[in-house]
Amino acid sequence: MRLTPVASAFALAVLSAAPAQAQPRLVLHERLVGVVNPMGGEHMLAAGARLELGDGSDLLTQGTYAEIAAVNYLSPIYSMSGGYVEVSPLAFLVLRAQLTSVDVWSIGMPGAGYYGSDNGAVPSLAPDAGGEAHGFSALGAATLQMAFPIDDARLILWDELSVEHLGLGDAPYHFSARHDAVLARHDQIFGSHAMALLEIPLPDRWSLRLGAYDELRVIPRSGWLSNQVGGMVMLAGDRPLDVIGSITPFVRVGAYTHHERRAGEVAVLLGAMIRWEPLR
Repeated sequence: MRLTPVASAFALAVLSAAPAQAQPRLVLHERLVGVVNPMGGEHMLAAGARLELGDGSDLLTQGTYAEIAAVNYLSPIYSMSGGYVEVSPLAFLVLRAQLTSVDVWSIGMPGAGYYGSDNGAVPSLAPDAGGEAHGFSALGAATLQMAFPIDDARLILWDELSVEHLGLGDAPYHFSARHDAVLARHDQIFGSHAMALLEIPLPDRWSLRLGAYDELRVIPRSGWLSNQVGGMVMLAGDRPLDVIGSITPFVRVGAYTHHERRAGEVAVLLGAMIRWEPLR
């Protein structure tokens, strides 16, 4: 994967601003999720270098970092491979730019493949109608994150705002299983994923996080809008092993408030996130 000149210059500028004693270190991120309604799953693996920017003496820069990595998203019907630059210039802000190639194939199941269409309506998702397609995805995201102490607990507020440009296949429109929506051949997907969680400390550097989420996705060109709200539970472990920086299994259960086909239905997602630090 080749970073654009702008992204490369931005990364170098941020890295040069790091404290003189800071050294980049290898980081590996892994995430595995399974979804019910729609049915699916995805494994993400990223490997790269992270440089700590803050020195811990200033609350505004505590925990800030710059990271550059190669990444792959893999499911039974698609693969996305490329890289990203991620920078946290302030403790409450994370910026990310990502570029990946996209490959989609059919596995002979309903909705599992590339389904082209001449208009914005949902095409036939019959098993024998699925095909292959190739393209790219360019994504930019900004995450706002804050934590407020409440006695021994903390209130965590987190919101990721994103815009993705996806170009895929040859048909004017297609059904995207990853987005559960009809997209134009070249389309933009605007998203907001917000969470409000109460973090309760547990023994041995573990914590329990309970709260609510809202996930909004808007696709202006094809006119699709999807929103779901619900509750979630996370169990967060801070360095449970020397090679693991953090591990977070989670489950969330919600309902679609708006969706072309699923309004009023229940959605379930479960998975785990791991940040490996083998050379710390």
